[in-house]
Amino acid sequence: MKTPYDAALRVHQRELDEVSTAIRDEAGKLGALERERERLRASLRSEAQVAAELALCSQAWQGRVRGAASEIGALQASVEARIEQLRDIALDAYGTLRGIETAADDYRRDALRIEAGAEQAASDDLGAVAFLKARRSIRRASPR
Repeated sequence: MKTPYDAALRVHQRELDEVSTAIRDEAGKLGALERERERLRASLRSEAQVAAELALCSQAWQGRVRGAASEIGALQASVEARIEQLRDIALDAYGTLRGIETAADDYRRDALRIEAGAEQAASDDLGAVAFLKARRSIRRASPR
């Protein structure tokens, strides 16, 4: 049964879908950043070990890698903050969607109750007409 709330439900469902997609995208970025950061850490450990064994000084390279890892860490923090914002938006959208769904369900329930009342009234009217016809027939047929 259609309700006046159907369009709003579709709009909010679409909004919730978009936010969910954005959260998945940001989570993917966060995973990629974490993998890159771990790759840099592993490279740094490997290079430090090689430098120690060869008695080389690779401090400049290590500084660059540490700087890159630090930048990735900052990007991760930014992405995590964005995910939190998106989760808040999703929570609000979900609450609104549930509220609209409840209103639509109430509308359907009220419409069904009104329809059932109208059917009962029509049935009562038909019963009353049949009763009056039967009573009239009995009066005509009975001797006075």
